[in-house]
Amino acid sequence: MNVAEQMRRDLMDMVQKHDYSYMMSDSHNVWEAGMRAENSIKAKIHALFTYHREDMEQLYKDCLEARPEQYTNGLTHSTIKSWFTTYIDSDIS
Repeated sequence: MNVAEQMRRDLMDMVQKHDYSYMMSDSHNVWEAGMRAENSIKAKIHALFTYHREDMEQLYKDCLEARPEQYTNGLTHSTIKSWFTTYIDSDIS
């Protein structure tokens, strides 16, 4: 397995385990951990795009599939979408 494949696997694992509601927590520790995790996810996405030339539209779709929507307000998928708006069209669905 090459570096890009390992990074992609790690990213999918992080996307699956991420606490998408961390910003609503009353606990500063939970909020801080959520911010760190989200920043790590964004860094992996950036590295996959910048250094490994990943197809960002496919990576976005794979992230959506890796983590089905869990909130009725669409929080999970809107968060994932926000991670990709820098790299692909703003009208991504």
